[in-house]
Amino acid sequence: MEKEAIYKQLQAWTNNIPLIILGSGASVPFNLPSMWVLGDYIKKSIKFSDSKDQNQFKEFIVEFDKTGDLETTLTKLQLRENVLAEIVNKTWELVNKADLEAYEHFIKKDFDFPLAKLLEHFLDTAGKKVTIITTNYDRIAEYASSIAKAVICNGYSQNLIGHFSNNIQSNNLASLRGYKGQVNIWKVHGSLDWFKSKEDENIQLPIRQNIPQEYSPLIVTPGLSKYSETHNEPYRTIFTQADSEIEHANGFLCIGYGFNDIHVQPKLIAQIKNQKPIIVITKELTEKTKQSIIDNKCQNYMLIEEANSKDTRIFSSKFGELIIENTSYWELGEYLKLIIS
Repeated sequence: MEKEAIYKQLQAWTNNIPLIILGSGASVPFNLPSMWVLGDYIKKSIKFSDSKDQNQFKEFIVEFDKTGDLETTLTKLQLRENVLAEIVNKTWELVNKADLEAYEHFIKKDFDFPLAKLLEHFLDTAGKKVTIITTNYDRIAEYASSIAKAVICNGYSQNLIGHFSNNIQSNNLASLRGYKGQVNIWKVHGSLDWFKSKEDENIQLPIRQNIPQEYSPLIVTPGLSKYSETHNEPYRTIFTQADSEIEHANGFLCIGYGFNDIHVQPKLIAQIKNQKPIIVITKELTEKTKQSIIDNKCQNYMLIEEANSKDTRIFSSKFGELIIENTSYWELGEYLKLIIS
């Protein structure tokens, strides 16, 4: 009976069309690199001729070898401009390579893509409008939205050379004929498709194989640099929109999100403490997730993770902790079987 009650609660909260928050765990099934893989790639693929850059990069390598964690390493170092630029470029290079490989699979339809199914389901029932906030650079959210036949709103015109505007989202794009609806995608750490020119112009150049000459990727790497970079456009507008959407959301569905981001966290935690429901599905719940939700005494939550390599563990504000044997509801595809009949 308790299990059935949990399923009904999950169905009710999900079918009320929560705001979707995608973390890095949402991209893992598509072979996007982990932080460790990314750090190892950076360590092995960057060389400097300037002695000061060389010395600082040696510091980076020593710190990364010590921690094994790219975000921790970058947080401890105030990087020189050249070193940071190379790390950004190599980050873009590796993530973009994996992303384009995933794109080929989506075109061939030989990858299961539950996020696209979720968006299709939401667009059928949500007044044709869904919002995703993501800390990821990759285009997984855009691919899913495209497969769901939605028009994408991310602050840029959806042209082959897209300009940024702080008011594109004010249009009623959901009413456009020929689309199933509108998906707002607010990428708080930037995107593989976004670049900045030497003249500081922000543009969107979709599905690039490489970084254009005289441009730099508009992605925010972990660490100290991200605090200053995000005061500029497009991030100011994106944060404003993300904050507004969080404030007005019916609830939240977090997929592979570990509650480790200062840009998303404060507003999100304020809303769930105000009794808005939250569902978290991920392979392993981080301590930060449990602290932010369970220890904060939030009143409407379902936290779902893998247990015992073959089961599902659920932490529920109403039902406590429960193991459901021989299920994988922490995977989005399996979770959707509970939601979409």
